[in-house]
Amino acid sequence: MSDDTEVTLQRKAKGKRPYYFSDSDVDRLLSMVMALTGELSVTRDRLDTLERVAAAKGLFSSEDIEQYALSDADMEARAARHQTIFKEVTRIIVGELEDLEASEDRDYSTVVSQVENDG
Repeated sequence: MSDDTEVTLQRKAKGKRPYYFSDSDVDRLLSMVMALTGELSVTRDRLDTLERVAAAKGLFSSEDIEQYALSDADMEARAARHQTIFKEVTRIIVGELEDLEASEDRDYSTVVSQVENDG
């Protein structure tokens, strides 16, 4: 698989979600924290490698990094990456909200109909 190929993962796991703590919100938060921790760990490893390679080859210094100004295109790419990470971290909550909204849409439509028809 080339680096240009985007991998699309399944949005939600099939089946009922197992819970390990008495409060399911604790499980949700733990899942989010663990996803974020994984992302941060990979990022730090890659950054460490990049800085070590640059230092070994004399390519740039820490000061060069601090003074570098990003282009608008670079900023847009970062914003897109931030959005992807945010979606991954909040995936569990979004999935549950979508399930809740799907079940509430029917109830909401019924209430709206009753209000519109005074009845």
